[in-house]
Amino acid sequence: MAGTDTSKDYRLLLVKDAVERLDRIVRVWSLNYPIRKSKVTELVKKVRGTVDSLLYSYLPLTYLVKHDALSALRELGERLAQELLPPKGAVLDKRTKFYVAEIRYALLQIINLRPRLLLGEENRPEYAVDIVGVEIASVSKHPSTSKLFITKAGTQKFGLTIVTNIENVRKGEVRAAAILPPREFFGVVSEAMYCSEPIPRDYVGKRPPSTLLDVKAIASVVEAILKQ
Repeated sequence: MAGTDTSKDYRLLLVKDAVERLDRIVRVWSLNYPIRKSKVTELVKKVRGTVDSLLYSYLPLTYLVKHDALSALRELGERLAQELLPPKGAVLDKRTKFYVAEIRYALLQIINLRPRLLLGEENRPEYAVDIVGVEIASVSKHPSTSKLFITKAGTQKFGLTIVTNIENVRKGEVRAAAILPPREFFGVVSEAMYCSEPIPRDYVGKRPPSTLLDVKAIASVVEAILKQ
């Protein structure tokens, strides 16, 4: 990032987009569980101000990764998680489940910004999203279309529902998954996109190197998110 315009960095732009997603959810308020709206609104405002300070800092990467605003951003994201995520055992309607998936995505964008900045100085679209090796636990045909498959995948720490059109996806495989804004495919919410062929099991729970990723597909999705 040294010598470049931070206001055009994909990582910072996608975080800004994530904050806007949170803001829309807060304003529309379509969640079916109680939230301290005034507190969340205050935190989202602070997050937006912190992100803007980074976006328009024009600092070289070596200085940006040490910026106090990054630590503040992570702390704000963790506080938002406490305020926004549903309590255990909460019964969520279909719409709320989608919004919760979007909240989780946005919080990951906010909390994990520093690790993504540490990926390197180059302004590469694949650096803008969290990517992790996941093991595929199940594969089933989508009930509404023969062209899509519903998969459950994850690590020891978390699980994902991923809808894919990859015909040769198999249970037990390890593939890289890019965590993206949720999308609904004929009533099923997908939380990520597979972005690699099968990879070694050693990468479960870790970010695979770019050489193992379909960086063109990731770039296309990132550009599409920023154009919305």
